[in-house]
Amino acid sequence: MQVSLIDYTGCGSPDAARHAANVLVFTKQTRLQMKPGLMEEIASWPQSKIDSELQYMANTIPSSWEFVEYKFLINDVTRGFTHQFVRTRTASFAQQTMRVLDVDGWDYGTGPTVAEEPDRRAKYDEAMRKIDEVYRTLIEMGAKIEDARGVLPTNIHTNIVAKFDLRTFSDTQRKRASTRTQGEYRSIMEAMRAEVLRVHPWTIMFLERTFDKAAADLEQRLIDMKLAGIMSEQQATDAIKLIDQMRMSA
Repeated sequence: MQVSLIDYTGCGSPDAARHAANVLVFTKQTRLQMKPGLMEEIASWPQSKIDSELQYMANTIPSSWEFVEYKFLINDVTRGFTHQFVRTRTASFAQQTMRVLDVDGWDYGTGPTVAEEPDRRAKYDEAMRKIDEVYRTLIEMGAKIEDARGVLPTNIHTNIVAKFDLRTFSDTQRKRASTRTQGEYRSIMEAMRAEVLRVHPWTIMFLERTFDKAAADLEQRLIDMKLAGIMSEQQATDAIKLIDQMRMSA
């Protein structure tokens, strides 16, 4: 799995982080004043004033967050993941095709509970080799690629481009932060988050709000209690489900 940030608000600017922050503050200021030169005026503000505005915006109506955008290239992930990923209705996606592209030499992902046990892993790999053999044979026999692809597995690797604005990204990260989220999905979101923070460090205020940190701390406390035998697996799961419901409505 590899996540690359290929474009973002402020990309190419001398100070990409400040440019994106200026854009965000500008969209908020236009609710109160719409005048020529406002963007230039904000660009002249000291960093301390920009930081103060961002802190306020991180804890108020998020509509302005939509004006800061990120485009990611995500390589070598499973279609099982992308089936979930593309359900994010307010993001945009462009995915590698299997309908006309012969994916000869395709690779696949292996879930941890399969990979960790040799006999399960051997059986899994054997099935993948058989699927590859049938796929190749069907095409050699004259089947169209779009028909032969029907035998390919959910965990075949694929590549996808995704565009998120800051509002959607913040919302998706929060809702996928739970330990109940599939491990691959969580790993990809963490890599995307690291890319966003690399170019726009100030977004930490939007990605780690007080509620989000409290929810993460509480979830970890429940996991620790489960491991210590203070509560059962089912009790911990039920409690984490309640935290997830709060994340969804936050």
